[in-house]
Amino acid sequence: MSRKRPAAEMGGSPSSMRVGFVGLGAMGYHMAGHMAKSHSQCLVWNRTKTKALQHSQEFGSSVADKLQDLASSQVLIFCLPTSEEDETIVEQVAPHLAKDACVVSCTSGAPAVTKRLSHSLKERFGVHFLDCPVSGGPRGAAAGSLTCMLGSDSEEATKMVLPVLKTFAQKVVHCGPSGAGHAVKAVNNALNVTHLMLGAEGLLALQKLGVDPSVALDAINGSSGRSLQTEQRLPQEVLTRRFGYGFKLPLMAKDCRIAADVLKEMPSAQLLPRSAQLVQDFAKEHGPDADYTYVVKSIEKAAGKEISAVKGNEK
Repeated sequence: MSRKRPAAEMGGSPSSMRVGFVGLGAMGYHMAGHMAKSHSQCLVWNRTKTKALQHSQEFGSSVADKLQDLASSQVLIFCLPTSEEDETIVEQVAPHLAKDACVVSCTSGAPAVTKRLSHSLKERFGVHFLDCPVSGGPRGAAAGSLTCMLGSDSEEATKMVLPVLKTFAQKVVHCGPSGAGHAVKAVNNALNVTHLMLGAEGLLALQKLGVDPSVALDAINGSSGRSLQTEQRLPQEVLTRRFGYGFKLPLMAKDCRIAADVLKEMPSAQLLPRSAQLVQDFAKEHGPDADYTYVVKSIEKAAGKEISAVKGNEK
């Protein structure tokens, strides 16, 4: 195990709570960085060890050579692609954790799996499993301004993890019992991409009428139809033709599948399930490396036009 204390120049005294972090991807790398700055004992593990070593050099974290090295953690954070990875790793770590240790899934996971793991880990090992997906993207992770959606069955566990979550989150909302956080996150992401697709369709229609999309967005963003997608994604990713926000379309499609499962609780639901199916189709069209903003390219393809910011220069 490689150990390195946090940088001395950080402000304040670091907490002595033993914390760990699994998954140093686009989000997790910076989330774990904020934890390392605030905790004198912060272990990190990543599937590719070079990323963990880089993290140690940059943030002063300690590198766990193997998953079992994380056994000393009082609070252990996961930030992984799916619930499948959550389950695989927690089953290797949980038998070695102390009773009442907390494992927190910041993965955008499936509520049903979360509930099952929460019950099973508590019953077998006395370990708490909480769901706490985050919103705010890579930029929010770097800035420490994420929003956390927490699902927890234990008041004591909630109190224990809150100070850790607040190292990388500006807002923590306790959404309800186990699985509630993952359910809210899935619906949030389905709304996110649906707003983007609706905005793209609207701009294409306005462009056909001779309205410059950038002018239309200027009006919409001062009106009741505005959203994060009209204020940021459409002008910054679509009008610039960058399409590189940093969140993969297959992961968005996974979140939309979870949202569709959540909506099965309400048989009358029609709109979000249809939107979720469109996202599945678009993900198949663009492949594993496409940014989620590529859904707009599919909408443009169907319309036979690209959204152009310059009036009279539509493609």
